[in-house]
Parts: sequence; structure tokens; C-alpha cells
Amino acid sequence: MNKDTLKTILTDQREAFAQKLKAERIISRDGLDLAAKYIRHPNVLLITGMRRAGKSVFAHLLAQKSRYAFVNFDDERLVGFKAKDFNMLLECCHELYAGWELLILDEVQNIEKWELFVSRLRENHRLIVTGSNANLLSSELASRLTGRFVAHALSPLSFGEYARFNSFQATKDSLHSSRTKAGIHGLFSQYLLQGGIFECHKFGDEFARSLFRSIITKDIAIRYSVRHAAALEEFALLAVNYFTGKLSLRRISAALAIKSPNTTREYLRYMENTFLLFTLNRFSYKVKEQLSTFRKVYVADNGLIKALSLGASPDKGKLLENLVAIELKRRSGAGDFSFFYWDNNSVECDFVGRKGRRFILACQVCYDLNMDNRKRETAGLAAACKELGMREGIILTMDQEETFSTQGIEIAVTPVWKWLLS
Repeated sequence: MNKDTLKTILTDQREAFAQKLKAERIISRDGLDLAAKYIRHPNVLLITGMRRAGKSVFAHLLAQKSRYAFVNFDDERLVGFKAKDFNMLLECCHELYAGWELLILDEVQNIEKWELFVSRLRENHRLIVTGSNANLLSSELASRLTGRFVAHALSPLSFGEYARFNSFQATKDSLHSSRTKAGIHGLFSQYLLQGGIFECHKFGDEFARSLFRSIITKDIAIRYSVRHAAALEEFALLAVNYFTGKLSLRRISAALAIKSPNTTREYLRYMENTFLLFTLNRFSYKVKEQLSTFRKVYVADNGLIKALSLGASPDKGKLLENLVAIELKRRSGAGDFSFFYWDNNSVECDFVGRKGRRFILACQVCYDLNMDNRKRETAGLAAACKELGMREGIILTMDQEETFSTQGIEIAVTPVWKWLLS
């Protein structure tokens, strides 16, 4: 690669992104203020997340008050870029972006030995690094920077962000209005099915299917040199359709004629590393017991579930539960909060969460709380609260709202959309 070619690519990328920012509606993302603190001084901010979650735009929003340079390595013209070319890249940035203070390296995991370049610059420069593989990026940075970087995981649009994107402003007082409630209920019904990936709303299910194939092929099969790519894709499709369920790797291995559960365990790890899905442990005070029980699986965005559904349409109660899991995952990345599912082999509670050692959340999710399921939902919730030392629990539904007590536990029934906006 020569210098003139590289300068042309950088200039084209700058013009294309500027045009994108003008042509599309851009909203402020949650977490911007927190992330901005980490690049006030020379440092490395690592932004990870699934493809199309908005990492590039997030990085540019962070950098917009600074003079900055950027390069997107997810560009076919940079396929031949090598570690030895990084110094040439630096020279090009100084020539094209005179006086730059911050450098954005987008999808940098495509280049071998990139961490050496970042390590060299970090003492005197502010850098934002984005990528679609959490484990690969953090482990490579950790090996060179010994923890001297900050990681920020970015998810697709939350419901609050989705409402802002659709110019919907709801205050605490306005939520009592019938018109406001109807508007937000309609908006939430769309979000429940389509999720928070902008292009899925713009281009439909085919875009979501294309995104899925891209993650499987580029981020997993090629990156990890998977020998049986067809088996990987079958497993991934089955795992997505298993959302909210307890995953038995042994049964899935048998169903797909994969000889070893260790292979499916590796596939699952790859899918988690690329943010396609995440799993949840059953709570136990014994860590070994937590890790030895079945894990529940959740998908990173509801739009992927709808597009990849093997049935007529996904169960809306499960979609609600998946949305709640996504939000809890988002909150767990922003502070000292962790969450699990709870099961005493008799009754179950969908989610329990703790801050530090103290439990602060016990939650059930169902589309409609009715005479058929009320006893089951409240029994699991009350049992979890009693064991974990809580006096209050919550049942999240599509649109019901009430409070009642059972077995000495105060239970609030709340619409999921209202909880997501709280």
C-alpha cells in the first residue's frame, strides 16, 4: 500500500461519513457523558458492540468537540493493510487532519498487531478504538496495556433512545394522558417486534438476516477459522430461536449431529464474543453450582429474533422477557450490578439482580397477567424475594398496572415500556 492510495481512502471515508451525518437523523446516545470522561486526557477508550449497533456514530459524537482523525478498517480497499503501514497512516493523518487531538480506529480488529500501534500512541494521544469482538479486542489490548484502557459496550437503541429517535417526548405528568399512553403503546409495539437496530426499521427483515450472516461469516467463521461453517450457522439459528429458554448443549449437539458438546460450547462462546446473544446463569451462593446448571439464552436484539424465527411469529411474552434481559444487561455494564435467573426446582423467577452483595430486584415478565398464570408468577416471585431478603417484587407486562401483596411481599405490576423509560 502506498501513501497516495491511503490518503485517498481516508479522504473518501471522511467525505462519506460527513454525508451520512447530514443525511440521517442522529440522536444523542445514552452513556455519552460517561464515556467522554475517559478521553479528556491521553487514554484509550475501547467501544465494543454488535455490528450495526452504532459504534462509529457513537465514536464521532464523542469526538465532535475535538479536532480528530479517523480510519475505518472495515473497508475492502484496506485488505492489504499491514502492521508496518501504521506509521504511514499516522503521517497521512497529520497531513490530512492538521493539529488533530484524537484518533478513531474503527473496526481495528481486522488488522494484525494493531494493539502495538495503540500501545505506542496512548501515552501522548487520545484514542477511540471500536470493534465487534469483545474478547479479542480486550484480551489483545490487555496483553499490551496491562489494563490501562477503558471499555464501553454499546447496545442497539434502547427504548428510550428509540422514542427520542421518533421525536416522542414523554414526561412523568404526560404519561397520565390517554393520548400519550396510546402513542407510546403503539411505539413500543413496533419496538417489541423490530428492536433497536436502525437499519432493520429502514430495510426490514432481509437486512437483519444479512446482518446475521455477516456476523456468522466475518466475525466468527473467518476470525476463528471454524472448519464447519454450515454447522456453526445451523447452531446459531437454533440458538436464536431458543431465546429465553434453558440451553442444553448436549441435546443441541445431538440434534445437529455435532460429535462433541465442546464444539457447540465454543460456538456459543464465539456468539457471545460477537454480541449476537448472551447467556444467564441460575443464581446460587455457590459459584460452582451457578456454572454447572443450564444457562438461559437471550438475543441481543428483538429484530433479529423476528427475522430469523423458524415459526410463524415469535411469542410476544418471550419477546418481552428478551427486552427486559437486554435492558438488565445494559444496566449491568454501567455499574456494580449483576443479574441471574432464580429457580428452586419447584418455582422460578425470571430475573433477580443485586448491587454488590445486596439483592435489589426480583422480576417476573409475562405478556398478560391473568387467572391462569397469576398463581404461578406470584409464587415464583414471592419465593425468590423471601430467599434473597427482599420485601418487594415486580411483574412486568405489556400494559397492566396494579399493586397487591402476597405472602408478605409487595408486588407492583408495571408495563414494560414504563419500566424501560424509568
